[in-house]
Amino acid sequence: AARLWDTVNGQQIGNTLRHVNGVSAVAFSPDSKIVATASDDKTVRLWDAANGNQIRIPFQHERSVMAVAFSPDGKTVATASNDATARLWDATNGKQISNPIQHEDSVVAVTFSPDGKIVATASTDTTACLWDATNGAQIGKPLQHQGSVVAVAFSPDGKIVATASNDTTACLWNVANGQSIGKPLQHLDIVRAVAFSPDGKTV
Repeated sequence: AARLWDTVNGQQIGNTLRHVNGVSAVAFSPDSKIVATASDDKTVRLWDAANGNQIRIPFQHERSVMAVAFSPDGKTVATASNDATARLWDATNGKQISNPIQHEDSVVAVTFSPDGKIVATASTDTTACLWDATNGAQIGKPLQHQGSVVAVAFSPDGKIVATASNDTTACLWNVANGQSIGKPLQHLDIVRAVAFSPDGKTV
């Protein structure tokens, strides 16, 4: 289950957001009115953030769902699953926008570019990929690591995407041409997360 809490008094808001199995990820819509939860029960569910009531039928995958994200305009939901796909859904009517986005192995992270035009996915198949958010078409070649890619993030201006991997590196990539920027950012062990500062100057 997931739960909504009032940040002023610490009290739970509305109903508990309950799945059949564990909840793996959660995301708020940009206007804060809807919350999405991803679960090992193979679904993503949308809830009214004011009262915890479920909105429409769940989005269905074939295996556990690992990540969920809203587009900046709140009209599209992206989901990532162990079934080796990411999927794009219309947040209003719950219909899939395109054919599933296909990887060779589990998709564990998904995010939108700041302008909402591109979706980035990270997969245990050792790649991150960029996709057209309107039709699911792949943009350029896969961003290749030597190990599973477990996190992905866009810079605030959307020109750079950063990836984090089990191969002990994070990498920066030019979104326009898919070329790597500088040398890999080397760690001593698995890199599990990546984020940009608000001004985009630090990762």
